[in-house]
Amino acid sequence: MTPTRIATLIVGTVTALGIMFAFWGAQLVQTNLNETASSEELCLGAMLSLYSGRYDSETQELFLVFENQRGADLELKALYLFYPDKEMKTFELNEGLGANMLLSIPVKGVEDGFESGTIKTNCPDANVDFSYSDVT
Repeated sequence: MTPTRIATLIVGTVTALGIMFAFWGAQLVQTNLNETASSEELCLGAMLSLYSGRYDSETQELFLVFENQRGADLELKALYLFYPDKEMKTFELNEGLGANMLLSIPVKGVEDGFESGTIKTNCPDANVDFSYSDVT
């Protein structure tokens, strides 16, 4: 084979590989953008509220009832309770809450004296903050 043919073959191979990698990269970026957009769309307008709450200091149970006020399903991820001594206790929830539904969650092992709490969901704008007086 002549050097010209070898050079042509190398250039053709490199060009073909470059086109394949460019196409693959474009598909990967498009897939990631679609996943991000769909998760943002799911959370668009999501609204969660604490419908009612009650704390029983004798059994150390916190009963919370949440209302999903919009048409998007939510995932209640965690409950964070804040105590006066700057201590925070975390309780994993991992509970699904359907669109326009109520959900009651009992949380056991809650020590008395917390000042406030926060519920985090899969949607950053659909979180709930409450105070001790809201549940006593």
